[in-house]
Amino acid sequence: MTTTDRRRLGSRLQMARGWYWAFGVNGDPYAMLLCGQDDEPGHWYERIRTAGAGIFRSRCGAFVVTRYDAAARILDGPEFSRAAGETAPDWARPFLDLRTAAGPPPPAVEELVPHYRAALPGTGTRFDLMRDFAREVPVRAEAARLGADGADAEGIAALLRSAATAPDARLTPQTLAVTEQTVAALRALREQAGAAGPPAAAGCAMAANTVCNAVLATLRTPGLAGRLADDPDLADRIAAETLRTAPPAHLESRRATAAQIIQGTAIAAGDEVVVAVAAANRDPEVFAGPDRFDVDRAAAPPPLTSGLGCRDGLDEFAARHAAAALRALAGTLPGMTRTGPVVHRRRSPVVRGISRCPVEI
Repeated sequence: MTTTDRRRLGSRLQMARGWYWAFGVNGDPYAMLLCGQDDEPGHWYERIRTAGAGIFRSRCGAFVVTRYDAAARILDGPEFSRAAGETAPDWARPFLDLRTAAGPPPPAVEELVPHYRAALPGTGTRFDLMRDFAREVPVRAEAARLGADGADAEGIAALLRSAATAPDARLTPQTLAVTEQTVAALRALREQAGAAGPPAAAGCAMAANTVCNAVLATLRTPGLAGRLADDPDLADRIAAETLRTAPPAHLESRRATAAQIIQGTAIAAGDEVVVAVAAANRDPEVFAGPDRFDVDRAAAPPPLTSGLGCRDGLDEFAARHAAAALRALAGTLPGMTRTGPVVHRRRSPVVRGISRCPVEI
């Protein structure tokens, strides 16, 4: 990329970011959500949900859906696709095909458990749950699956880490340095691992955050760590409730393939409709006590996931990693404590990326 090209890209990234801020501070909650400056985005979801009787139309150009029934129809219906159309901004185009191919095959939980146990440090150790545990297991497993050994495996693992921002970069502009790093990592993954490389990067990012969120939810919920220690099979239910409250992808963009009416709102062919998966999974008309983490929740529909209708397997991939990590940690979690604040990566409205999560066992 020439200096002129870099300047042009940097200018467009800054301009898009500036427009989102301008829309947001003037009352557009989806624009503020895209800015990704909040550790907890729930208040923006609620403002979108209560903005009107129909589907909220953001000044960013997208319709935004937060209701469970409408979200399920959009995600699982043939009237919507992941095709980005011709209107995608140039800064987003390198990331549009991130989830168009099948993702990594979801591994069996029992195959993953030993890897998570091996990654767990000894008692009395302080470590970073994200950096040293949740991220490393899926990254190293995928590097091995993609056919790399030795130095090659280390190289592919580094590329998978460097491409972790790709799911977010599709919807919100990153800094120029991060954009260049992510584009370069995806390009190298395609060259070294073929079409399977970019989806693997997305899967690793989604899995790492889901593992962290599942562990944090277990630590926050009174008595749950003890229950898991007594019954490691509870890991599957904790992982399922994590997919509801903190899904691997909070936002999923689709395009209407035909004109239709959704929730009383006219949607034209080609319109972008973004499903706020995390908000739909907390729809108060569907889930009792929607903000409560409850592994004993009864008579509730299954949580929605971003891959519904376009099954690339990444949500299931993340869920299995979470279940495996919880099983590996079952005897350890009652003695685990946080030793500092959880730090979320900014400009991460899709995966709500965790940068640091210091803990001690």
